[in-house]
Amino acid sequence: MEELSVSLRQIPGMVQLDNYEEIKSFLEEQMAYYKSVSYSPEDIKKAKADRAALNKLKKAITDRRLEIKKLYMEPYTVVENQAKDLVALIDEPLDLIKDFISLEDEIARNRKREQIKIWFGQMKSPLGDLADSVFESPAFYDKSWENSSATAAKCQKEIKEKVDTAARIIETIRSAGGKHTAALINKYIETFSMEETYDYRAKLESTEKIYASAEAAPDEEDRVIGYKILKINGTRRQMTQIIDQLELMGVDFDEIEDGMPGELAELSAPDFETFVAFDIETSGTYGAAYGDSPAEITEIGAVKVVNGKITERKDWLCNPGRKIVPRIAKLTGITDEMVKNKPSVGETIREFAKFVDGFNLVGHNIKNSDLHYIIKAANREGVVVDSPFFDTYLYAKKFKEQNNWENVKLEYLSQKFEIEQNEAHRAWCDAEANVGVYFRLREL
Repeated sequence: MEELSVSLRQIPGMVQLDNYEEIKSFLEEQMAYYKSVSYSPEDIKKAKADRAALNKLKKAITDRRLEIKKLYMEPYTVVENQAKDLVALIDEPLDLIKDFISLEDEIARNRKREQIKIWFGQMKSPLGDLADSVFESPAFYDKSWENSSATAAKCQKEIKEKVDTAARIIETIRSAGGKHTAALINKYIETFSMEETYDYRAKLESTEKIYASAEAAPDEEDRVIGYKILKINGTRRQMTQIIDQLELMGVDFDEIEDGMPGELAELSAPDFETFVAFDIETSGTYGAAYGDSPAEITEIGAVKVVNGKITERKDWLCNPGRKIVPRIAKLTGITDEMVKNKPSVGETIREFAKFVDGFNLVGHNIKNSDLHYIIKAANREGVVVDSPFFDTYLYAKKFKEQNNWENVKLEYLSQKFEIEQNEAHRAWCDAEANVGVYFRLREL
């Protein structure tokens, strides 16, 4: 096809109001009069006459402006219409070609869909009689598999991962779902989200309570009549799986004691004034029982205190290398988008280790939570974090009953001690609030 050259002929023009300054001067003088005039009820006729005179002046200028605009737009309008006619000549065959290409693309997608069904059929056995329901779920089927850029190896890998994960989770629901098992399985297949499945179970139980007859006595097996205290030994991963199972079963439980081993020296009294208070936020996890990877750090906030005075503040957002659980993102305000271009957890833990070197660590409930993630990340990077630590949560529990506190959570104690906490559940904010809590606990 020959190259097309479009020629234009344009005659430059100029337009102006020759007596602009004269008119402006006249109007300024006239308008000064109207701005200063004051009307009384008896002057209604004069006010109407003045309004008519001003509207007449305004119309004269506006009409002239529109007249000039029309004259200057007319050449452009002619060219625009000519160009549209020329483009219309091209559009007719172009649309036919587009339709043909779209049809071929759809044929290719249909072939890919059939191939995806074949791959799924080769892997579906772990799902048993639920395989068809899983495949038909929009939450399972990834439209990107149909793209020409999606290789066979990539599609097969992702299909297998989804099938294996679904099979594990469905088996877990069958073992712990109780009378809601069928509904919970359907909800999971519909959403592929354990978070939504948990919420759905809570709604089912709430609805049952609302509509249950006040006279109907619960079955003996369903009535809560007591409790058992168990001592369970296992790895941290196993403990996570057990807790997830209990939550799915709707069991009400309290953590009385955490005997998981620590790796740092624990300080028992708040008898020092130089330290680093810190807090972390994590991605959260649905649990290993549901095929999800462990939680990872998304933020570390740290505040350095020397002789009772804050001297330095640090806040590191980091990429956890996995998706953030929606419930956790809502709680902390930290999203996947916020951390996708941030340093890795490994890089961040190195910075944190340099910051705390030689200082005691202070944190709230860090023995049972935060230190686990810090030590795991440090060990992974070959970084040494060996500072002694003091847990304000464990210390505060000693004074809970005598002060009639409802709990000893950081947010609650901050309110009790009138410590400002503008963004609770953000690491930097919680770390600084904990400095104030630490010194208030010293007074007790």
